[in-house]
Amino acid sequence: MTETFHAAVIFLLFLLLNMASTRDNMYLGHPKLNAALTCRLVGGLTREQRSVCHEAPDTTAIAFEGLQLAVKECQHQFRWHRWNCSSLSVKSSNPHSSAIMKRGFRESSFLYALTAAGVAHAIAKACAQGRLLSCGCDALGYRGSHDHRGRTRVNNKWEWSGCSHNLGFGIEFSKKFLDVREKVGDLQSRINVHNNDAGRSILSSHMEVRCKCHGLSGSCQLRTCWRTTPDFRVVASTIKRQYRKALVAAQEGQINNGMSVLKGRPRGRRKSKPRPAPKTSLLFFERSPNFCEVDPRTDSAGTSGRVCRVGRPSRSGACELLCCGRGHSLVRKSSIKPCNCTFHWCCTVDCQRCRDDRWIAVCK
Repeated sequence: MTETFHAAVIFLLFLLLNMASTRDNMYLGHPKLNAALTCRLVGGLTREQRSVCHEAPDTTAIAFEGLQLAVKECQHQFRWHRWNCSSLSVKSSNPHSSAIMKRGFRESSFLYALTAAGVAHAIAKACAQGRLLSCGCDALGYRGSHDHRGRTRVNNKWEWSGCSHNLGFGIEFSKKFLDVREKVGDLQSRINVHNNDAGRSILSSHMEVRCKCHGLSGSCQLRTCWRTTPDFRVVASTIKRQYRKALVAAQEGQINNGMSVLKGRPRGRRKSKPRPAPKTSLLFFERSPNFCEVDPRTDSAGTSGRVCRVGRPSRSGACELLCCGRGHSLVRKSSIKPCNCTFHWCCTVDCQRCRDDRWIAVCK
C-alpha cells in the first residue's frame, strides 16, 4: 500500500468516525468495528495508546485531527528553516512515528509541545461543537459560578454562561493519549512529558473570552459570554518563541523530584548548578544536526531543491543559510493568473488570463 493510498484511507476513515460521533448515525451500532479500523490503520501507536483508542475511538479520531493541525502549523512556523517538518506529512497521521520525535533535539521539544497542545485544542473545541458523546460544554462556563438560572451579575449587568470550549476535558485526554507513550523513570520520557505539559500550559494561558450582547438597541444589559480556544497559530507562535530559548536538561543524576535545567548549550559550557525548569519552558538534551543533507535517522530531508530568499544573509530563509554553502540557482516559474479585470453592473467581473513569469532561487 503506497503512502498516498494509506493517507487517503485514513482521511476517509476520519470522516466516517466524525460522522459517527453524532447521536443519530450508525456509529452507535458498530463501535467495535470502527474502533478496530482506526487503531489498526494508524501507525506508530504504542500498546497503551491502542488501548485508549479502543476505549474512546471517536475522541481519538479528534485527537488525530489535532495532531494534523500541529503538523500543519509546524510546517508554517519552520517554512524557512533547514528542517521544515516536511517529513511529518508522510508519517500516516501520527507525527510521533517520526524519527525526530525519538531524539532529544530542540526541534523535538517543539514538536512534543505543539502536538500536545494540538490534541487538547481540537478536543476542547469538538466538545463544545457537540461532535463527541463523551463531553459537552465546559461545566464551569465563563465565570465558573452562576445562579440556578445559569447567570451571574457583573458590573450591574447580567451575564449568561455560553457554551465554553471544554479545555479541561481536552487537556485530560491529551495527557491520557500522549503521556502514556512515555516510560516511567526514563530521562528522555520525563523531558517529553515536561514538553507536553509546556504546550498544554501555553494553550491554557491563551484561552479567550467572547461575549454577545442582548437587549434593545444594543444596550447590552444582558450578554452571553463563553471561553474559547484561541487561533492555533497564536499558540504555535508562542511555542516557537519558547523553542528559540529552550533550556538544556540536567543529567539524570542531577534531577531530584522535578525537572531541572542547566543554562547554556549541551557542550562548551562551564558547570552550573541545576535549577527548576519553568512550567512553559521547553527542554532538550541533544545537539541538533545541521539538517543540510538527507538523513532518515533524524528525518532530515536536506535542503537541496528548496526555495530560498536572495538578499540579506541574516534574514530567515536566506540562500546563504538555507543552502548550506552549496549555492543556489535561479529558475523561472510560470503561472496563469487573472488580470485586467472589469466590473460590470450588476454584478459580474470579467478578467483576462495572463501569464505571470517570475524568477525564484532554488538551493543546489
